[in-house]
Amino acid sequence: MLMISNELEVKIMRAFLAGLFVGGLLLIVSLFLEDTTIIKYLLLLLGAIPMLISGVLSGSFVSGDRVRANYTGSKDFSKRTKLGSAFFLFGLSCFLVEIAIYYI
Repeated sequence: MLMISNELEVKIMRAFLAGLFVGGLLLIVSLFLEDTTIIKYLLLLLGAIPMLISGVLSGSFVSGDRVRANYTGSKDFSKRTKLGSAFFLFGLSCFLVEIAIYYI
């Protein structure tokens, strides 16, 4: 059994489940609509925007020397990393639901 010891790890898992919940609701709505294009674009945006925020929080868009300068002695490095992971998992779950809608 997997034990989650950190409060931030619980928030990360909640973000993934929230993304699945939102995506599942939109999946149900898309099943009742004849044209699912709007739902697919909405899920695409709900997936892309949190992933971009995740990239900004993790420092993926800067070079190595800037990352080293930003995180040397930084006390909130792990908090930003885990928050970025939560955004990424929320966006990933929305992308997965979008792919499911595309193939249904």
